[in-house]
Amino acid sequence: MKTAFRFIRSAAVAVGVLGVSSVAHGEIRIGFVGPMSGPAAVYGTETLAGARFALEELGKEGNALAQQVKLLPADSAANPGRAAQAAERMVSSDKVLAVIGGMTSAETQAMIEVTRRASVVQLSPLAQDNSLTQQGNPWFFRIAQSADSFGLKAAQWAVKEQGAKQVFVLARNDNYGLSNAESFVAGLKEQGIEVAGQAAYEPAAKDFRPVLQRVAAAKPDFVAIMGFYTDAGLIVRQMAEMQIKAKVYANTAPGLPQFAEIAGPAAEGVFGALYYYAGSVQSEVGERFVRAWEAKYKRTPSQYEGMGYDAVRVLVHALGSMPDGADATPDSLRQALLKVSGFEGGTGAISILSNGDVERPLPFVRLENGKLVLDHMAD
Repeated sequence: MKTAFRFIRSAAVAVGVLGVSSVAHGEIRIGFVGPMSGPAAVYGTETLAGARFALEELGKEGNALAQQVKLLPADSAANPGRAAQAAERMVSSDKVLAVIGGMTSAETQAMIEVTRRASVVQLSPLAQDNSLTQQGNPWFFRIAQSADSFGLKAAQWAVKEQGAKQVFVLARNDNYGLSNAESFVAGLKEQGIEVAGQAAYEPAAKDFRPVLQRVAAAKPDFVAIMGFYTDAGLIVRQMAEMQIKAKVYANTAPGLPQFAEIAGPAAEGVFGALYYYAGSVQSEVGERFVRAWEAKYKRTPSQYEGMGYDAVRVLVHALGSMPDGADATPDSLRQALLKVSGFEGGTGAISILSNGDVERPLPFVRLENGKLVLDHMAD
């Protein structure tokens, strides 16, 4: 049984309007909803950049279906209500075939209320909350591993690769943080490890010293932080100020340069698990993606750019598996996605499961001298 946290998981509620989806005017319209402003903007802007790059590359390869795709982006500002409104407009007015989004679990759930009623495919590149694929919803898919999958692999890595014995778990009090923390704790218990302590914190918090007093008193050898880069960076910095000595795992936060900027020197040595780590995928597709990205941007792609890239490639692959993808309906696209197995994406092999979840590799990284280095790759 998963461990209950002090705070109660909040539910996102949104009102949706029924709409009819179609391929309109020779275009394959695909919506994109994610934060492109506000503190969580990086999740949306980078994922959208990856999605656009995929269409550009596929177009250069002569993929006729990709050349017909028109992305319709909308800024959710990570607000569930705004995300639901954007999804509503896309399915009712824009007549999209599918919607890529959301990025956070809360906005993704709000969108599901709309896309499910409209019978339109929704594909999230980043949302991890377990409940998203536990609702019997045939229209929702994701290429990010669920919190259960992420948490179990992270717990196995912490124990087997890092020798964790006394673990304290801190969780952001929202769908993302609590879901990941509960799964991580369950994974620890499967490894025979009892947590030294756990606590949830409010997303708007800035001063974490009161909760960190509890961490210091527990004397853990390993601290896991399940939060966004904004709060995780502050926690790591304040841990250093309080001279709390322990290995630190901050989930996906170390993948963002902003995390190290916030944490300062305390970011050195912090571990993370990324959706994707450039250079970790030893396949022709994976290596070609990195080369093409570096050629255009003079740097490697981020984890979010990689996930946006593969969100589009998976959809185009599914369309291409049909007799005539240009005439796809939401239902035929849904059925095609369920057949995706071992698809070689830029971020690794992707297999869609019957409930909309995914099987894919999970890279663990560490910050060394201000740069990410691969620590371990979990299948």
